[in-house]
Amino acid sequence: MADRTFEMELDRMFGEAPAMADADVFTSRVLGRLDRGWNLRQLLIGGLGLAGGVIGGAQIVGSDVIGRLTALGAHSDRLVSARLDQLHVAGILPDGVLEALPVNGEALVMSAALAVLAVGFAVVRAVRDI
Repeated sequence: MADRTFEMELDRMFGEAPAMADADVFTSRVLGRLDRGWNLRQLLIGGLGLAGGVIGGAQIVGSDVIGRLTALGAHSDRLVSARLDQLHVAGILPDGVLEALPVNGEALVMSAALAVLAVGFAVVRAVRDI
């Protein structure tokens, strides 16, 4: 069996860092170096973030995502209008409702985007409360 007093003495000895004679000078030099480079770091991080955003935007424009989303929106407009017409013909929707209902693909995309935003807010709040 190991001697517990010896282990506890080792833990105590290694748990306490010995005081160095130049600890204050060392601390001030390290803090000075850390404080000195923030402007350059902020400029570098901001510049790289801007470059990444430009590259990402160019990739999105180059892959014709906007055109595909426009085509998808037009297709969803046709589908929603056809389904509403079917409901009107079946007698489920009364007369005049179709003209008053501004439902199209943009409304569906906006609803989905707001749902994603609400989920994002819920996740942020849950993580913050942990």
